Amino acid sequence: MRRIGERDERALEELVRRFKRPLYSLAYRVAGSDRFAEDVVQEVFVAVWRDANRYDPARGAVSSWLLTMTRFRGIDMLRRETGAKRRTVVVDLSLRAADDDVHEETWLRTRRETVRGALRELSEAQREAVTMAFFDGLTHVEVAEALAIPLGTAKSRIRLGLINLRTFLGESLSESVAAADGAGRER
Repeated sequence: MRRIGERDERALEELVRRFKRPLYSLAYRVAGSDRFAEDVVQEVFVAVWRDANRYDPARGAVSSWLLTMTRFRGIDMLRRETGAKRRTVVVDLSLRAADDDVHEETWLRTRRETVRGALRELSEAQREAVTMAFFDGLTHVEVAEALAIPLGTAKSRIRLGLINLRTFLGESLSESVAAADGAGRER
């Protein structure tokens, strides 16, 4: 270990040759995977090379020190892998949540198309007044001013347009809502 501390590569090669198999066996028992066991053993030998002076002969044999490092590094690697799997599960769950977003977007698109179809059934005057009031966000007064019609006429066109939309949309919108509610409950 003193020679490794002095950066003697041959001393490290000798240490690797002597302890690679027992360290690998322990790492494999801890990690349960060939790839992880190899990574653990490599990390141990890299740590030895970087800081060989951490070894204290008064505390035990080199083999005990290496086996202890291997065990702890194997456990750490296993914990990191378990944490990565948990994060992957969280990511997978968040990706699955997007299915609901797609369902909601499809539902909104269907409703928009249904409403646009019903708007085409209105008279030009009603369609224009309803569109200005509900899609453009104008007040009744602003609709009357924009169309150069009396306020009462603007209110009547909007009210009659809404009544007609309700008639056109009545059953189709109710069925769509029921179908969407049923689909939402099945998920």
